[in-house]
Amino acid sequence: MKNSKVRVRAKHKTIALLYHFVSLSPKDTYYSKEHALVDNQTDEIVEYMKLLFRKHGYGVQIIKVKPEDLSELKKLKADFIFNLVDSKKMSLEIAHILAKLKIPYSGSDFKALQISDNKLRTKWLLHKNNLPTPAYTAIRKTDRISRALLPSKFPVIVKPAFEHCSIGITNKSIAETYSQFKAIIKTLRKDYSQSLLAEEFIAGKELQVTVLETPEKTYALPIAEIAFKGKVKNRWNIYGFDEKWMKHSPLYKSCHFISPPKNLREDLDIQIKRDAIRAFYTLGMRDYARFDLRYNTTRKQWYFLEVNANAGFDPSPRDAMTASIEAHGMTLDDFILQIVKNSLHEKLSSKSL
Repeated sequence: MKNSKVRVRAKHKTIALLYHFVSLSPKDTYYSKEHALVDNQTDEIVEYMKLLFRKHGYGVQIIKVKPEDLSELKKLKADFIFNLVDSKKMSLEIAHILAKLKIPYSGSDFKALQISDNKLRTKWLLHKNNLPTPAYTAIRKTDRISRALLPSKFPVIVKPAFEHCSIGITNKSIAETYSQFKAIIKTLRKDYSQSLLAEEFIAGKELQVTVLETPEKTYALPIAEIAFKGKVKNRWNIYGFDEKWMKHSPLYKSCHFISPPKNLREDLDIQIKRDAIRAFYTLGMRDYARFDLRYNTTRKQWYFLEVNANAGFDPSPRDAMTASIEAHGMTLDDFILQIVKNSLHEKLSSKSL
């Protein structure tokens, strides 16, 4: 979609912007400062979308829900729902409700979100469908820690199996020895009380691929690669919790994405994108999704880590998805309007995708 401008004829239709708010509650064992931080990041994008849709002639209805109070959903009177609920606690509940309404909505459905929220299920499906993914083992809460839980030679990374937004993933999640492996498991069990995923750590580049589905064609946008500015270094070159959310840390300030990646052969770029589109449908995604990958420069091999269904939007150029969208010759406005068009089948005044 090089140098295109997407203009949607709204025809007086109304779009509901559905988002959420959570608060720290001592009575709820789910919530932590990490969850409150990552689950309350939608206010700015809601304002951005409100202005965008009004500019294009839409009516806009804003629906804000809380975990303990979904009553605002009763006020829905829209032709289309833009689902911006990205809370682990609420996303499946909201998706289940949306499936029962006779209103088109953005993003993946309940079944696909179930897969996206479960790293173990995602890995199993990738492996079953011959999509490259690092060797892994599942570690249940009741499993005795032993060397049998190691998925490969060291280094090994250990992650909570049912978290999102890189919660529980930092440079301290990577073990180089068995004693470190045991210590990481004990810490994550204490902090998150859930099954864990132990995975071969792939040295090399951290990549993200955004897939955009349209009625005519499905696109893998230009690949984005993590990079760090200045003297700040990330030993393992990962996009973990600190790089993603800790805004006052040197790692966060240094971290950004470039698109397309440096020094990636064209034939490999094409193959990665083809695999991303295949993974998109293998995992049941819809409209758009973002994939996290690792690329080993020695083996010349890429590996899928996980999928982000209904990935969050961020106008900042440091964001991976925004970097890919712009490298594709689109704006974030174009991308968002295309998602609306997917369901409303409205005419676009633009160059061909």
